[in-house]
Amino acid sequence: MYDENEFRRALSQNRLQGHVPEYLHSNRLVPIRVLQEAELQIMTKQWFMDFELKLAAYRKHGIDLSWLMGWSKKYWWSWLARDMDANAELYAPDLKYTDPSALGKTIVGVEEFVKYNFAFFDAIPDWRYDPLPDQVYLDVTPEGKTRMVIRYIGSGHWTGPLKFYPYDDSAPALHGNGQFLQCPAVDRYHFNKDGLMEEGETVFDLIDCMQRISALPRGDSWQFKALSAASRVAAIAHRAKQRLDVGRGRRG
Repeated sequence: MYDENEFRRALSQNRLQGHVPEYLHSNRLVPIRVLQEAELQIMTKQWFMDFELKLAAYRKHGIDLSWLMGWSKKYWWSWLARDMDANAELYAPDLKYTDPSALGKTIVGVEEFVKYNFAFFDAIPDWRYDPLPDQVYLDVTPEGKTRMVIRYIGSGHWTGPLKFYPYDDSAPALHGNGQFLQCPAVDRYHFNKDGLMEEGETVFDLIDCMQRISALPRGDSWQFKALSAASRVAAIAHRAKQRLDVGRGRRG
């Protein structure tokens, strides 16, 4: 079960296993300095302090969202500790969630949501999420629903297969080679009037992520330009087919 003291200890807990480089071994056009674990811990502690100030500012304007602090602590801690005991306090039973790894499907229900998250933990056992200070955005609708957007950094060593939807042994997967990965993402959470997350979404730049682990070539490389040229050929072929179909329709 969630415990405030355990949460505070978790803020300073080391999770990353193995060598953490100073710079990512990536194919991005600029070097990417790796945020080391001590920096990530400081960053997350700062995020919670900043969030408390943000909620206090909302209270001054007559909007009490103080419950979001408890929700956020339990949410972050449950994934870091891999403890799902607080799920009933966090999610609506019919929760709906989307992620690029779902390949266009919508994840429905708490059990499926947990299975989706553990697909990442199975592939990246030391995976940690660290919210970026002051990058949280709140909105309250006229109907009284609360919505939140958080930008964060994910870090860890990709050692196993990352399963896609339906996140079981039948699913397609991308296999990691043990390389260290660190990339940003954005989460969107919608809460019902009971303070339970009823809808959510994770968004990340797939090209950025794949170049960060050298799975895609650099943007100025001949390989990347060849991929771009291939898309142009496909577009020309598609337009030609459209014109042919229109011509056939007129003759008919």
